[in-house]
Amino acid sequence: MISRRELLHGLAGAGVASSLLSATTAEAAPKGFRFVHITDFHIQPELGAADGVALAIRKIQELNPSPDFIITGGDMIMDALDVTRERAETQLRLFRETLKTLSTEIPGTRRDTKLLNIPIYHTIGNHDVYGWTKKDGNVSKEAGYGKKMFQEWYALGRTYYSFDFADWHFVILDSIQPKAPNSWHAEIDDAQLQWLKDDLAQVGKTRPIALITHVPLMTLVTQYTEGTTVANTDGGIVRNGKEVRDIFVPYNVKAVLQGHTHIIEECTYTGTHYITSGAVCGEWWKGPRLGVHPEGFSVFDVKRDTFKWEYVPYGWKAREK
Repeated sequence: MISRRELLHGLAGAGVASSLLSATTAEAAPKGFRFVHITDFHIQPELGAADGVALAIRKIQELNPSPDFIITGGDMIMDALDVTRERAETQLRLFRETLKTLSTEIPGTRRDTKLLNIPIYHTIGNHDVYGWTKKDGNVSKEAGYGKKMFQEWYALGRTYYSFDFADWHFVILDSIQPKAPNSWHAEIDDAQLQWLKDDLAQVGKTRPIALITHVPLMTLVTQYTEGTTVANTDGGIVRNGKEVRDIFVPYNVKAVLQGHTHIIEECTYTGTHYITSGAVCGEWWKGPRLGVHPEGFSVFDVKRDTFKWEYVPYGWKAREK
């Protein structure tokens, strides 16, 4: 595992400030649980990506104690938006086969696999959607078009859902929506907003909650990389993220776990930690993201309504081909 001091030193060299280990202020319970948030695999046949994903999974396997479950943060494959159906399915098959060597299948459930004999929950990313940016007018008639391919391969009835573990409630959001013509943007649609209101109302205002979204609800990435007055776009941040936040403010939302930007980041506001968990693929399998964010995943240790987290690089070295 990388130490806080080591990674902060690397980030400081690029002018980036980040807090990698966080905890809420409530008194810790004597017994808790552990989970992994792992995002942006971008698996493909090239650049040894499958070997990299397998190495990351083996790193999870070595964790002590082992995680109780795993949440993927989206973009499991390099891209399905603008490729042939065959290419999309090749990537999906490669992801399944890479995990299957370390997994036991559980068909017909939202947890379509058990990874390392551990339940795994999937989040959809923009690159997991088939055909939206293709210019072929007939592609929308193909089987699996849009989110259907993702749902079929990962046995998901729908792309947003929730589950409970111990005292916590977890909400998986779908932040990817179509945008005409032939594009997409990050938004939580109206039907999902209503579902979120209803879901949280059933949970109540005291139970600890974590939300998971591929595209961040909150991030400073453009301030780090573009300029301090540069605005985020609706391809880099959820367009109506504030509306989502307005819905969950009355509730005990401890964390929002995010992906998409491939950076390691934590922003905290009024007790909610917005945590972006880097990327398995780093700079799309060409080295650490922006030269400072190593390939890895995040490990969360929870005790009652308290948590701390640590980013864990898995030792990948980029290949030329």
